[in-house]
Amino acid sequence: MNKWKKTILAAVAVLLWIGLWELAAYRLNKPVLLPYPAAVFRTLLKMLRDKAFLEVIWGSFRHVTAGFLIALAAGLVLAVISSMSEVIEILLMPGVKLVKTVPVVSFIILLLFFVKPEKIGLVISLLMVFPVVYENVRKGIGGTDIRLKEAAQVFRIPFFKRLCHMIIPAMIPYTTAACSAGLSLCWKAGIAAELIAQSPKSIGHELYYSKLYVDAEGVFAWTIIIIAVSVLFEKVFLVLFRLLTVSFSNPTLWKHHGRLLRFVLWGSTAEKKAEAEKASDGKNATEDETAKPAAEAAEAGTGVLSAQAEDLPKTVRVAGEPVCELSHVDKYYDGRTVLSDISMKLMPGTVTILLGPSGIGKTTLLRILLGLTEPDQGSVTKADGTVIAAVFQENRLFEQLSASKNVRIVPNAPDRADAEELLRRAGITEAEGKPVSAFSGGMKRRVAWCRALAVPSRMLLLDEPFTGLDEAKKDAMIRLLKERKSDNAIVIVTHNPSEIEEISKRFASVEIVRLG
Repeated sequence: MNKWKKTILAAVAVLLWIGLWELAAYRLNKPVLLPYPAAVFRTLLKMLRDKAFLEVIWGSFRHVTAGFLIALAAGLVLAVISSMSEVIEILLMPGVKLVKTVPVVSFIILLLFFVKPEKIGLVISLLMVFPVVYENVRKGIGGTDIRLKEAAQVFRIPFFKRLCHMIIPAMIPYTTAACSAGLSLCWKAGIAAELIAQSPKSIGHELYYSKLYVDAEGVFAWTIIIIAVSVLFEKVFLVLFRLLTVSFSNPTLWKHHGRLLRFVLWGSTAEKKAEAEKASDGKNATEDETAKPAAEAAEAGTGVLSAQAEDLPKTVRVAGEPVCELSHVDKYYDGRTVLSDISMKLMPGTVTILLGPSGIGKTTLLRILLGLTEPDQGSVTKADGTVIAAVFQENRLFEQLSASKNVRIVPNAPDRADAEELLRRAGITEAEGKPVSAFSGGMKRRVAWCRALAVPSRMLLLDEPFTGLDEAKKDAMIRLLKERKSDNAIVIVTHNPSEIEEISKRFASVEIVRLG
């Protein structure tokens, strides 16, 4: 349903509820308990003309807003600190749980002994919003995709870039959801605190006296004002929040002013879905890669280096020092053997192709080479200063960034012109204004290739790198591989005989290693 239809339907719903209110007031016929809508709106108009009205609104607005903003800042800072330190997390836990579980009324009564009545709305708003922000932001930080974390580790992406392009984007949907929930909560709690404390020049104070003088029309009118101010403030705040964070969540929108305006005003459908899902459970999006070794273990037999098959290319030995050497490496999961007694030397200028049935441990072996998994037995020795690049089985791109920025995010990356030339040679053009989330699977795969090719590495690991590519694109990527990484120790996982044949034609030294 589009925005206009939703707006019209919302207007019809409001009119319907006003009609039901009118009918209920007519049937009850006791205006002192349930006034007619017309009488309430007349009282509301009278309030709006009162010179003291804006002063009352401002009194509540500044206290509730200040409480919300302090809670937002404190929640963000402490969530970041506690996510980095388990000690801080444990120290904060009792206080956060206490604030969440103690009834609002109890807090208000207790605080009246320590806080001036005019400040009670600020303190209560702060206390009610802080745990919402704190817990949601922690979920956002914890929800950072572990696959991206591993890619950032392999490519040695600096902390500031990880923060800007990985951690903050993961936090934004959670923080947006927390702000939306917190804004509604802080207005309800703040006004209730003002009412009980009889804070001067506040909405709560006026609501209290309307109730005291049995002014039902005044109670309804002030309730409408509270709802209107709360909804308006939430809308304005979320617009400003999206505008301030768009450089992290959707940076390519700066090149599309119309889409930027729509996003800032309304947000995206995907964003709203993410907010709802993440605020409800905050599940960590880490499932695939960490579960994969265990899945392999369930299927795996014993991994061994087999003799070269007759129909495979002949091995050409290369003299010199190995870039990386594995010696009698074993790996177990849940008591099952995934890799057993693996020994191999990866020489510069050679290509090693890993073969074997699914679940035999090929990805686990690559993870050991990447330093993402430790072997249970044996050793892995890398030459000093060995820099590794990789094309993972998944693309592991920063989906909100452009293709060029994904290539340039790695240390010692080429400049923008060189990155775009590399992308052009991979068949990706006119994509600067688009996030890679808008790309097809094949385009994303080539961006992942270009990122790996842009790294000045000594060892390159490719896990089924031709997935989603047609023959022409495969040929283009193999040519780029030969041109840019011929001096690397290259390890490729592939099952396709035509890919093996093409690689063997391009590279002088190709060794086939069969696991299983």
